[in-house]
Amino acid sequence: MSKTTNPFRREEDRTLEYEMDVFIDQMDEASGVGGGVANFLTGYTIYKGEKYPFEAVAYGRIGGQNVMPTLTPDSVQRLESLHVDLELFTARLQRKLVEGELTVNIPEGATPPE
Repeated sequence: MSKTTNPFRREEDRTLEYEMDVFIDQMDEASGVGGGVANFLTGYTIYKGEKYPFEAVAYGRIGGQNVMPTLTPDSVQRLESLHVDLELFTARLQRKLVEGELTVNIPEGATPPE
């Protein structure tokens, strides 16, 4: 990984990669001037065989896309008990969401987006 250019963001530790799979269950459009500016996401990540639910706000216009994930309190508690660095774990989750490394769960009978 390249060295971070943001002096306020902690550099990621290569030993703490936090390999995970990300799944999105629901996407709701938010309101905004000129159309939807943000979307609300509900999903979960699978880390070491366990499911950790989260919610996120995905937004973007000037400067590109961004996502702000928030783990549920139960997810935070369980990850803390495993001595996971929550800041780095959340940063990894955020990166996967921004880069599109995720699976969208489409409900049975629903028409997939084109």
